[in-house]
Amino acid sequence: MITPQMTYTIAMPKPHTHLYEMQIDVLGLREPYTDFVLPSWTPGSYTIREYARHVQAFTAEANGIVLPWHKVAKDTWRVATKSQPQITVRYQVYAYELTVRTSHLDGGHGYFNGATVFMYIPGRTNEAISLQIETPEQWQVTTGLEPTGAPHLVVSDTSISVADKRPSRFTLRRWPFTAHDYDELVDCPVECGTQRLLTFAVDDIKHQIALWGHGNEDEAHIVADTRRIVETQRDLFGGLPYKHYTFILHLVDGRSGGLEHRNSVTNIVDRWTFQPQKSYERFLALQSHEFFHIWNVKRIRAEPLGPFDYRHENYTRLLWAMEGITSYYDELLLVRAGLMTPERYLEKLADEILNLQSQPGRHLQSLEQSSFDTWIKLYRPDENSANSSISYYLKGSLVSLLLDLEIRRYTGGERSLDDVMRYLNQTYGDATASAFYATPGIPEGGGLLAAVEEVVATTDWHAEDNSPFPELFARYISGTDELDYEHYFGYAGLRLEWGYKDVLEGNDRDPAWLGLNTKSESGRTLVANVRADSPAYAAGIYAGDELLALDGIRIDESRLKARLTERAPGHTVTITLFRRDELHHIAVTLAPAPHDKLQLVREEQREALQERIYREWLGQYENSR
Repeated sequence: MITPQMTYTIAMPKPHTHLYEMQIDVLGLREPYTDFVLPSWTPGSYTIREYARHVQAFTAEANGIVLPWHKVAKDTWRVATKSQPQITVRYQVYAYELTVRTSHLDGGHGYFNGATVFMYIPGRTNEAISLQIETPEQWQVTTGLEPTGAPHLVVSDTSISVADKRPSRFTLRRWPFTAHDYDELVDCPVECGTQRLLTFAVDDIKHQIALWGHGNEDEAHIVADTRRIVETQRDLFGGLPYKHYTFILHLVDGRSGGLEHRNSVTNIVDRWTFQPQKSYERFLALQSHEFFHIWNVKRIRAEPLGPFDYRHENYTRLLWAMEGITSYYDELLLVRAGLMTPERYLEKLADEILNLQSQPGRHLQSLEQSSFDTWIKLYRPDENSANSSISYYLKGSLVSLLLDLEIRRYTGGERSLDDVMRYLNQTYGDATASAFYATPGIPEGGGLLAAVEEVVATTDWHAEDNSPFPELFARYISGTDELDYEHYFGYAGLRLEWGYKDVLEGNDRDPAWLGLNTKSESGRTLVANVRADSPAYAAGIYAGDELLALDGIRIDESRLKARLTERAPGHTVTITLFRRDELHHIAVTLAPAPHDKLQLVREEQREALQERIYREWLGQYENSR
């Protein structure tokens, strides 16, 4: 075994300060200066986050001699090493943002993502790394990294910094780990504290759930249902590609999110999300989504997604496949696992279709464009986002569904998107669980289409001679054509029934539509956003306007909705509002409302192929009628 030339120490002697005390010991230096760089983003969350803004108290020394340093970029500290073969760098990282993509430290726990705390030396990211984690005595450590020994008590003085000249010594518990390289170090988040550990095994492989926080969770259900998710996805891919797996689960108030890693995940959910069932389904879908990423993204990846440039954007037009296909499978596999009924799944699909259809941006931005522009759009939404863009998660999921149904129809049920994912895993998935980027990723510009064509070619039966897949990719992935839901759902014997949720009793006309969303703020009714295809947009109502009256009568959110149900399309109303404290009266001619209700209904008369596609798609092999 090669002795690591770099040792990282992260200590938390004073958790209430929210400061991680960092130390890097480096051997084998030969240059007159060495750069230390902190990443600006973290893989899986595609936006520049400027983690360097939280660094303070940077120092460097060699053999007790202070070394000069200066910053040469926002994220880069250059140390004058003066050909010293070994140096020590120390700095602090302020960590008080509790999300899956940042780091957090307080008296209750310490959680960190490697990209937010660990600097690297350009040109030396492929080296093996030793990691020492120093925690308060009573805390434990949970991570996907490999331990290199038993934890033991140490007396630490890592709290000494420029801001704290007086020696401060603490008895901490040291936990030793190792990483094959910097990529693995960054890819394994760490939970430190008094978290509960729930464990289970699948194929004799250990899985653990580190549970921090309390709510209305049922630990037994979490374990049983997570195990079922693991088993179902294992069955799809034919095995599990890791030696052990760690779920880090944070229970907090009013937040939700997940971030995938190669043999672990961090999920954050509202502490009361485990009841009722519809809320619990969201948790299960999150578990399923992030776990699916151990194949799709972490092993099956777009070519630009690894090795990473941690300082700059890493552009790809395939994020719709990385995230959209994953979003397609997250709930579909819950159905196959018996954790969601087919009827409930169809309800949720209908909601997703309605969601996409409510976004005029679907006419402007393609899935490939949405993937490429994620660095400036998806994570920075504003009041115009729905008018100018789409989410590659949402539309990517629906296009993946249509693609799956087309593959099943074209091959007479002999092939599916499942087969494409297995082919991608065999062709592009890394060969071993420990190696990062051992194989090339999916090529940009046609790699995924080529994989689909390769899979469908392995069966002798095709519905027609000409492949439909180039046109599907051109229209719905590269282009912005409206998705033909009726056509593709028809392959599974399903039809779409559109309607309206709120219609006055006895009213057989379409409801009237204004086309804006509102929000309440300090007792005021404000316009949150205006749809670009709406009457309100055409009349000149803006986001941020304060709504006062409709046809001279005071309104709030509920009154506006009630009064509009009484109006007919074509009726002109007067909206009175404040805009930057100036009073305006704006005439708006109402339009027929777009549908806000959708049901996916099984046809009574179904052909044999439609029946097969429906059953095998949802994993319903008995009593399908």
